[in-house]
Amino acid sequence: MKKSKNGKFEFYYITHIDNLKSILEIGILSNEQVYKKKIEFKKISNENILKKRKEKGLSNYANLYINPRNAMMYQIYKGLNWHLVVIGVNGNDILGKEDIKISIGNAASDYSKILDRHDFKNIIKFISDVRNIRDWISEYESIPISDYLKEEVYGFLSPKKFIQSEILVKEKVNKKYIKCVYVPNETLKEKALEIIKALKINVDVILNPDMFFEPIRKVKITDNIHIIQGDMFTSSCDMLTVSVNTVGIMGKGLASRFKYMYPEVYVFYEYLCKKKILKLGKPYIFVSENFDRKFLLFPTKGHWREKSKLENIIKGLDWFIENYKKYDVKSVSFPALGCGLGGLLWEDVGPVMVSKLKDIKIPVEIYLPEEKNIKDNYFSKEFYKI
Repeated sequence: MKKSKNGKFEFYYITHIDNLKSILEIGILSNEQVYKKKIEFKKISNENILKKRKEKGLSNYANLYINPRNAMMYQIYKGLNWHLVVIGVNGNDILGKEDIKISIGNAASDYSKILDRHDFKNIIKFISDVRNIRDWISEYESIPISDYLKEEVYGFLSPKKFIQSEILVKEKVNKKYIKCVYVPNETLKEKALEIIKALKINVDVILNPDMFFEPIRKVKITDNIHIIQGDMFTSSCDMLTVSVNTVGIMGKGLASRFKYMYPEVYVFYEYLCKKKILKLGKPYIFVSENFDRKFLLFPTKGHWREKSKLENIIKGLDWFIENYKKYDVKSVSFPALGCGLGGLLWEDVGPVMVSKLKDIKIPVEIYLPEEKNIKDNYFSKEFYKI
């Protein structure tokens, strides 16, 4: 959820672009109201989810997400990436309404707690905590529900479930509360602007690819290499690379997310370290029938407390170049090897990675360090001395 410096924040409604016109004209309706008013509406939720909401008495509630960048969005967007938009709604106005309920977790699921606003000790803290989860994959394995409620309630939710918490508004969200429309690409931005112009209303259209798990910026710098600012874990490449140490510890950063997402690979990584198979300069390619992709375990340092060394990255890249064909690798994504917690600078690592990988015969995605202020020259050929 977005929050501005003046304390105002937003809730979000995920929908199909074809529904935008009717929503801007009459508001965001519950499924029951859509049916009663016989409005043409393209559903994005599957029938099983709609059935569960009906069984829980929620058919007459419009659902808004506190944080739209959640597992539900990821699942839906994979099939509707050229049709999905997110409507931003004034959260302060919604919280001021009496006829709302709040779901801790996805309202359609059995694990969720559906409560009144007054059941919370501090509703703003709850909303902020949901909003501040960057991804549903997190270092923290569980969140205690009782932290937010007046009454003692036993229960824990994973970040994946917690981030799907909802604000449920009875019957409809008034159109006057709609402040903006978020889109993942320029094509949908143009479509949304055309609809808004035809309706002669004042609603901003904001390009925000990151909200939809799309790269914030992607630039091709050689015939086979793209430099990307974004989330590497959303890459569709055949092989995913994770930067590791050789003592079997994945404690922080991207490695911690990887451990949570792919526990089977993590267990095997521990085994490789225990048996001293994984060594500096010699990454390991993990292949399993349980996954539709391969994994490159790329050691950049020995002990996790150490800083990464550029020589380890150079030797590791040389090994990969010599061996990737043996594993029938079709495409590969790399993080900024050794940067971030590894302590190396992208100014040193980036040109080396590009120089080593630019001549291999498969597509390569290189994801920039997770910094707030990415320099523009990181996307230039001159930076990589090409």
